[in-house]
Amino acid sequence: MRLSKPSWLAHLDDKNQKTSIFSIHVHPDGTRLATGGLDNKIKLWSTKSIMNTTNPDDSTLPRLLCTLGQHNGSVLCVRWSNKTGQYLASGSDDQLVLIWEWDRSTEGWAGGSVFGSGEQNIENWKPRKRLSGHQSDVVDLGWSRDNTYLASCGLDSLVFIWDGKTFEKLHKLDQHQGFVKGVTWDPVGEYLATESDDKTVKIWSTIDWTVQAEISEPYASSPTTTFYRRLSWSPDGSHVATANGAQGPIPIAAIFSRGKWRTDVSLVGHESAIEVVAFNPALFMIPESDDADPASAILGSVCAVGSQDHTISVWVTRNARPLFVCQKPFNHTVLDLAWSPDGTHLYACSYDGTVVVLQFNDTEFGERVSNEELEKLISKYGFKAKEPIILENTTQLDLENEHAIAKRNEKSDRMSGMVPMETSTVGISNTSEITKNSAIEPMITNFDSPENTSNDGPIPMNIVDSSTTASSSVPTNAGDIQPKVSFTREGKKRIQPQFLGGLNSVSQPNVTTTSSISGGASSNASSMGRSTQQTTSGEGTSGEMEPPSRALPPGGIPALIVGNKRKDSGTSDITSSNKRTNISGKPLSEIESHVLRPPMVSPSVVMSQVRLASHKVRDYLAKDQLDGATLKLECFNNNNNALSHLVCTRGKIRVWFDFVPSAIILMTGNAHYSAVACEDGGIYTYSNSGNRLLPNIRLESTASFLEICRDYLLCLTQVGLLTVWDLRNREAKVDSVSIAPILSSASLSSDNLQSTVSIVTACVRSNGTPLLVTSRYDAWCYHTGMRCWICVHDPRYTLPNPSAQESSGDVTGNCLLETLDNYSRQRGTNVGSLSHLRRPPGPETSGQQINLLGFLQNQLLVAELINSPAEYKQLLFQYAQQLADEGSELKVHELCNQLLGPTHTSESINGIQRQTNWDPLLLGMSKRQLLGDVLKILSSNRDLQRHVTEYKSELNKILNLD
Repeated sequence: MRLSKPSWLAHLDDKNQKTSIFSIHVHPDGTRLATGGLDNKIKLWSTKSIMNTTNPDDSTLPRLLCTLGQHNGSVLCVRWSNKTGQYLASGSDDQLVLIWEWDRSTEGWAGGSVFGSGEQNIENWKPRKRLSGHQSDVVDLGWSRDNTYLASCGLDSLVFIWDGKTFEKLHKLDQHQGFVKGVTWDPVGEYLATESDDKTVKIWSTIDWTVQAEISEPYASSPTTTFYRRLSWSPDGSHVATANGAQGPIPIAAIFSRGKWRTDVSLVGHESAIEVVAFNPALFMIPESDDADPASAILGSVCAVGSQDHTISVWVTRNARPLFVCQKPFNHTVLDLAWSPDGTHLYACSYDGTVVVLQFNDTEFGERVSNEELEKLISKYGFKAKEPIILENTTQLDLENEHAIAKRNEKSDRMSGMVPMETSTVGISNTSEITKNSAIEPMITNFDSPENTSNDGPIPMNIVDSSTTASSSVPTNAGDIQPKVSFTREGKKRIQPQFLGGLNSVSQPNVTTTSSISGGASSNASSMGRSTQQTTSGEGTSGEMEPPSRALPPGGIPALIVGNKRKDSGTSDITSSNKRTNISGKPLSEIESHVLRPPMVSPSVVMSQVRLASHKVRDYLAKDQLDGATLKLECFNNNNNALSHLVCTRGKIRVWFDFVPSAIILMTGNAHYSAVACEDGGIYTYSNSGNRLLPNIRLESTASFLEICRDYLLCLTQVGLLTVWDLRNREAKVDSVSIAPILSSASLSSDNLQSTVSIVTACVRSNGTPLLVTSRYDAWCYHTGMRCWICVHDPRYTLPNPSAQESSGDVTGNCLLETLDNYSRQRGTNVGSLSHLRRPPGPETSGQQINLLGFLQNQLLVAELINSPAEYKQLLFQYAQQLADEGSELKVHELCNQLLGPTHTSESINGIQRQTNWDPLLLGMSKRQLLGDVLKILSSNRDLQRHVTEYKSELNKILNLD
């Protein structure tokens, strides 16, 4: 053994004094050494310079490769990912975990000095992810052997499990009752071990993340004054070495065996508490003595121990005495240990700010066991290493390259979307007709003029339809909108704010975009002589749906239902009412017109088990911008039995009018149709010219909600019956279907009327499918083919997306599922999470891996049902990526055959017969174009390359691309 202590390897403070080094780790290729210190920095060193003891002043060998300074607190732990060492994870007392990656694209920039110092960066490492969740210092980190997971622990007594690829937070382990100061992974992948100041070591199962074992006996008398309790798992997975054990007043490093979870060996000899233990990554055939027969050597592991007594010891775990002892190479506590990948060098750091390297000869431990033999030893626990996959053809390589380019472009698009001035021109149907002179000239107004003396607030931005965008002078980009400039009496310029519409959480390209404006100002109706408030609405933000009717009250439609389930004896009859909220997150303005009287109650309401709230009769109702511009519908009711007056105007011009024999309580419409619901249960429908489409439609009870989209009219009555009519073809799409199933009436335990969930949104999709959203934020669609209600969103199962923006409240557009997911996160209603569905590969989890696939399959069916092509495409790509990750061949064949369809031959691929009634389009998208994108994603798993190549060849033949 040879010891070296490079004096230049240090972290310096502002006074050029050495500061404490808390953590040290070696890159898997052995060329870099990472250290984290009290100066809030991470430093990467070249191991060649450290090992160059013959000529330590050789200037041709770089010493410091890079300095990373993004943490705002002391860096307490650094750990490279396994295998290639692509990532470096660092934990700090700023409560954050940072993931670093070498930015090879900026090597030309490297070589510049580090800000605030004279240090030179040779490599450029950038932070890729910032992981937040800990509420105190992050003191230890650990990558699983295959980099599937990253574990972090801290002084908040918590352990977090992060996804090793996406770095999403998957699990929070909170069973410890004290500071968690150490974490280590089982090389088999079955367990995770953690050690805490609650004087226990817990063994967690990676299948369900429950505690499989708890060891406390060796730690009952251990002190709680150590910085760390860094433990280590042996390379063959048979033993776990732990720190800070004690036998009475004697410090020990307790080693317990796998499965039995009890102490087999105790390493005794240190005078103070043990901070860290680290197994050598290699196994050795160790002879009993130096002069023993080599044939008698037995398999053994080597473990290093660092203590508060400033000493390092190296042990063969089957021996009672240490193999080597390095007496007090430091002036303070040993805080961390790290072995080189070949097991010949041991690096140690100390609180005194120095680093020591112990170099061992190849024969000092014995004959090293080959990696193949090590894999065989691990495989006895059920683990089998994945063999490298050889590239078989150039088609696979081309698909991999295309997939990589697509991922980079996707990342660039997300970054460009964050820049306001780079907004794409969404909603332009013919961009060639847009000229450079189409911008609006600034409007200069005089505050002294009588036109500007009113205090009506900002003037809303003009709303234009995509069909007229090309020929109008209204700009389509946020960057093209010129501000309205005005001048005060003192001559100062004032720029009036412009309303640009709400932010959507997911931007959809090539979608016509308009805005919805809620009018909030009161105006005087001269003909009626009273104050009214107009409600305005435009076309849906995606061009697919109309906004919900303003007839919907704040918080939705209250409902009362009678249960079928008899209550048990002793159960209370009292049921608390639901607190109803508005799904849009914005207060809906009540119409400030006069209430004439309560509505009439139909006899059918008395006999119904479902009773929805009804609207009071008001003297005035209005709905603006039916066509997205100036078309307006108004009605005037009377308190007596006189006829109600219905008027449709465009600006100041009356387009048409009509009289109906009953008081009007609801109105809706668009550019093509209008409809009103009356107090007596009648429905009147009109064309855009005012012609009646049908005679009076009489319902069994008064309508509680009325909505129209394109050719479809939705009506929800007071007794909970829902109907959707196709106005163009004069037929019912949905015929008097009860909403009782989605109100959970069968689960109530009383015959009496009880408050239940509210209907906060009711609308009809562009394909005629009705959609209802309850106050619990679960969404339901009625499947017209199956004639049943189908749940399209369950808030208990929501994909984690902490970066999602505040939702705009539009459930009528193309991003319905994303909007509902965002509401569930923001309101805290998602009591469950799909993160628990992610499972590591292994024989015990094969039945649980399909959970996430099943969820994605369900979401694909939902997106197709609600006619959401943008979300369907996004989910399809996620589903394909999950198939590639899990290597599910049967599901890959089924998906590809559904998208490929029939070919020029009648033969099936891989024994799966194709559908005979195959439709080449799916929600308006070409299935075969989708298949081309899916194959690029599937190519990320080379296990599937033969199947991917076969489908790619068939697709090329069909598209004549050979």
